[in-house]
Amino acid sequence: MTARLVLELGIGAPLTVLLSQELPIRIGRNPDNDLIIQDEHASRFHAEVYFDSGTFFLKNHSKNNGTRLNGSRISSEVVLINQCKINIGDAQIRFENAAISHEDSSKTLPELELQDEGKSSKSDTFVTEFLHDELSLLFSYVADSVLENNPRDLVGKALEILLKRTRAEKVGFLSLDTKEFMLKQMLPADTSLDLVLSKTLTKEVVAREKTVWLLQEQVGIEAESLRSMKDAVCLLVKTKASESGAGSILGAVHLYHSRRFFNFKEVRFAEFLVDCLANSLLVLRQRRALEADNKRFKFVEEKDKGLIIGSSKLVQKMKLEIQRVALRTAPVLITGDSGVGKELVALELHKRSSRSAAPMVSVNCATISPGLADAELFGNEKGAYTGADRANTGYFQQADDGILFLDEVGELSQECQAKLLRTLESGKIRPLRGKEISVNVRVISATNRDLQKEVKEGRFREDLFYRLNTCVIKVPALKERLEDLAELVDFFLNRFSVEYRKRFLFGPEVLEKLKKYHWPGNIRQLKSVLESGVNRAESETLMAEDIDIPTNDATGGEVPKNIRLTEVESWAIKIALERNGWNQTQAAKVLGIHRETLLDKMKKYKIAKSIPKTS
Repeated sequence: MTARLVLELGIGAPLTVLLSQELPIRIGRNPDNDLIIQDEHASRFHAEVYFDSGTFFLKNHSKNNGTRLNGSRISSEVVLINQCKINIGDAQIRFENAAISHEDSSKTLPELELQDEGKSSKSDTFVTEFLHDELSLLFSYVADSVLENNPRDLVGKALEILLKRTRAEKVGFLSLDTKEFMLKQMLPADTSLDLVLSKTLTKEVVAREKTVWLLQEQVGIEAESLRSMKDAVCLLVKTKASESGAGSILGAVHLYHSRRFFNFKEVRFAEFLVDCLANSLLVLRQRRALEADNKRFKFVEEKDKGLIIGSSKLVQKMKLEIQRVALRTAPVLITGDSGVGKELVALELHKRSSRSAAPMVSVNCATISPGLADAELFGNEKGAYTGADRANTGYFQQADDGILFLDEVGELSQECQAKLLRTLESGKIRPLRGKEISVNVRVISATNRDLQKEVKEGRFREDLFYRLNTCVIKVPALKERLEDLAELVDFFLNRFSVEYRKRFLFGPEVLEKLKKYHWPGNIRQLKSVLESGVNRAESETLMAEDIDIPTNDATGGEVPKNIRLTEVESWAIKIALERNGWNQTQAAKVLGIHRETLLDKMKKYKIAKSIPKTS
């Protein structure tokens, strides 16, 4: 025997229910029923269909509105016959029984089953397509959420889908997140933000920690904001509990309609999508934290190990100066030639400061596009400028409660210098097209320029110079600390040994050759020379001939009078290109310049990759 109920008219789910001989089928408005009917005349548990003594029966459980069978109201259990109609309010349910009847015994069972399948194929196909459509929307939302970097955009996408899928008149999101507050969001776009999202519904959903559906409430929820609505649904946006603790409540999603009831499928879909929204918001928060850690934040894991290599008097003096100013809150200016390791000094200051648990965000001011400097440093709202398709958190906000390291600070434009000064004095920033925000950031800046000379020549603001110049640490050039060469070479070769999985050593003649050079590129140049030597060496021990020093003036320790910067620059560019397989983009990153600048310098110095001649 194959029997089922098919919903022909009205709103409900599922559209088809297979009947069981063991268990009764419950019908009504409550989501716990086997067949949910969304009709104002349906009771929470309205009727049931059960099997007894070889027959299916219909029993009414509604005291007020009753149940009709083929147009007549029933008062007690009645027998169901094939193709009879059950009416609950405006909903109509057809009972189908594929058992062989005495009236039509000429038809075999298989023929009847096939006929029934043919009759219901349209309905079943519609259900399947509908489910596929829902799943497609959910998968699409999850896939798109991976690309989003702004929680407001994630919420906005979810509201757009809910507005279309549930056919709601209005949808809204109310933030309940204490860690990342977001303003109220409403759709459609022309909906006034002053529209009240029911506080009563929000309180109920938070208290129950499950969906509150106005239609399902046995006792009406009284609220001024709900009087004009025929139906409303409030869903809790909450992350799932994990081993690290209970789930977090992030907000509440509201659905409203003034002329009709929502159906079960619409509410169930909304619950699935809101679960996806909660997970996506959590993943976004975790991803942003990881991205910040990996790409911008410079954490020091080995707390007891110093970052600065060397034991010369100049280095010892610098280390004492770092200890002296590390625990202060005033800005620090690190000066020194290019390649001496100014960023390492900044990292050491961060490690020894009271802000060591907070992030240190490193920014090379020379690589910031002048037109985007404001947005990069202070952030921007969506649409602040052409191409700003999403809000951006600036470096100052990323470094909140921590340290912002501004390398090459002398490269900032005058306009940007003025805004930096204002932030240092007020402790506040204003993102482009955004509201003023307070930040707690210690600024450490570095430069290889003579800023006093820059001030005299009008290229650097005098008032900003005095703000940055509160504490000054000068990093000595490598030529001033040649006694540290042995420690530095040992440090770099140990690092290369780990990277190449091969132990590298060096002989005394290597150290002698290195000591005779004047090192205009400082430690950065030393690292490059040693790495080139490691790649050139035929054995694990570096020899003097493996060390390629760019000039032929390595016979004396004094800097030659005719040394030319262009020669060193040309050499550095060649080395960077060779080390990166002549990949210009990667070489430019290593050199800390834009690719266009690299191309200009390659043209200037006539640097090109040599192509072996073929016979």
